[in-house]
Parts: sequence; C-alpha cells; structure tokens
Amino acid sequence: MIQIYLCEDDKKQLRNWENIIKKYLLMNLTESQLYCSTSSPEELLYMRKHSNITGLYFLDIDLKAEKNGIELAQEIRKYDPRGYIVFVTTHSEMAVLTFRYKVEAMDFIAKDDFKKLAEQICACIQNAERNNKIQLESSDRLLSIKIDKTSLVLDQNDIIAVTTGDDYHKITIHTKTGIRQIPGSLKELKAALSPSFCQCSRSAIINLKHVASFSREDAIIIMNNKETYTVSVRMIKKVQKALDQL
Repeated sequence: MIQIYLCEDDKKQLRNWENIIKKYLLMNLTESQLYCSTSSPEELLYMRKHSNITGLYFLDIDLKAEKNGIELAQEIRKYDPRGYIVFVTTHSEMAVLTFRYKVEAMDFIAKDDFKKLAEQICACIQNAERNNKIQLESSDRLLSIKIDKTSLVLDQNDIIAVTTGDDYHKITIHTKTGIRQIPGSLKELKAALSPSFCQCSRSAIINLKHVASFSREDAIIIMNNKETYTVSVRMIKKVQKALDQL
C-alpha cells in the first residue's frame, strides 16, 4: 500500500489534483489511497507522523507558508526516508535546490501544463507502486493476487486477517485501512502467506504480528484493530505455540 499526500495552497489546484487521483484509484486495482489533502505543511507533517506506511507526496514548492515545498520535503524525509516526493510547480528553476536539501525528488511536474498534468500524476503513482512492489519482493513481504487480467498487490505486514463466510468461493482480506472481498479460498491464499500467519479456525487466518491479546480460556484472539476471532478447539495449541515463537 502507498498513502498519497497532497500539499498545495491554491484550493482550485488542490481539488484538481484530488480529482485526478480519485479517478485513478477508482479505475485501477490498487491498495493505494488518498490519505491527506491540505494547504498546510504542518497538517501534512502531523498526518505523516501518525502513519508508518510509505507515502507518495505531491508538493507545490511555493506554499505561501512558513515552510516552502522543499523544506517540507526535507521534514518528510525524517519520517519517511523511502517515500516518493514529486514537486508540482511553476518554479522548475528550483530543481537544483532539491539536491542541496537532499530530498531525492522522484519527479518534477509543471503545473501550468494542464494537458499533461493528469497523465504525469498518474505516471508517478504507477512508478511509485511499481517501485514499492520491488521493495516488497526483496523483503519477502509481497502478496500478489491475480484478479481477472490484473493483480492486487499487498504488503503482508498490512494484513490483519483473512476470513471466509458462507460463500467459500470468496475471501475477505482485513487490512489496516479496511476490508476487501475477492474471489478465492483460504487454502489457496494460505500457501502464499508468510510464517507470521496462522489459521485459527476453519474460516479465519490471522497475522500474529497484529495480535493484541489471546485468551486461551475463552478461545478468543483480539487484534490490534479491535477485531476479535474465535479459535477452534483443535487450533488452540497451535496458535499458542505460534505466538510463543513469535
């Protein structure tokens, strides 16, 4: 998953960026989300500090605030050293400053070129998602699920649990940011999951990294997002052993 941040002091421009990104997210199979849209550098930094998910940042350089876009990018780097930063600006001559401030900009987009703006913003999202996928593959955290002619890419660390209901041809993936129902079975997905996942019942697989508490007496697991799962009698010893070894 990638969280997308926008910071632009011109409200009309900001809404335009929002519309471009919302359309992209609606039309593409992706777990990326528009997480923050603001004209305030301080609000963006506040949101960044309260997240541990990789970000993609579209920043105006001249923000008419105490911090300009480059200074904001420098602050972002303290909390998200691997995040993707894109400057959308009319001040292309300031590109050299990004090297001085060591913010490692992913791209520069000219905001006055309206015809190319949407195309370039979408290309940046695609590039960030592609690079993020490569990073997840190298750290064995990638989960790629084929759906129709495309694939849903997930970070296994973001998954809380996977469940199935009455329809055994569909599964529900519970993540930090919500749920998504997709075709498939627990058996098929279990084979692709890392050792941090453990089946606790016929209808649920949990990510042990997100377990907040386990009551062996009540056979109940509480996850750190407050979801609760029942542990079947035959799975209690297995779940306890897995938690002890974590």
